[in-house]
Amino acid sequence: MPKIVDIDERRAELAAAAAQLIARVGVGAVTLREVAAEAGWTTGVLTHYFADKRELLLFTFRSSMARRAATRGTRAARSPLEALVQSVERALVVDEDSRRHWMVMIACSAQAAGDRELADAQRDAYREFRGRVTELVERSGIAGEEEAMAVAERLIAVADGIAVQALFDPASWPARRQVVALHAIIDPILAG
Repeated sequence: MPKIVDIDERRAELAAAAAQLIARVGVGAVTLREVAAEAGWTTGVLTHYFADKRELLLFTFRSSMARRAATRGTRAARSPLEALVQSVERALVVDEDSRRHWMVMIACSAQAAGDRELADAQRDAYREFRGRVTELVERSGIAGEEEAMAVAERLIAVADGIAVQALFDPASWPARRQVVALHAIIDPILAG
């Protein structure tokens, strides 16, 4: 009896291997052969699930976003303000998972310059995050509907700026320093 293969599970496994390689060696050095080897499969198996590197990269980006979204729901916040703070803090590079996610994001940003579908996927992911943060800004009472998006964009810009520095200079930006730096800037904003 032939073994039944869970296609979604196999694609997720290959995307996780691609994310691991991207974080370790950068997207330019990632090949389908290396991704297959990282996952413990042959290139032939990989090409059964992904036509080319571009398709794998797009799927890896979407998988990384989905993993981050799935963990978002596991953090219980008592108030909209706490949920807002947690959302902004989650944009930082505080552990290996967030570092890998950021490396995938940066790699995809570079590739998106010549790839409309990848650029659209990144735009949509950013809009979704901005919309969620905007809603939390409104619900927490920090700003009204007309100003909430501008506040959300400032909060995201601060977190993204700190995260990029931490990504490329982790020795200078350990997790604790990131959180302290973030709060030094956002706390006055959150205080209204």
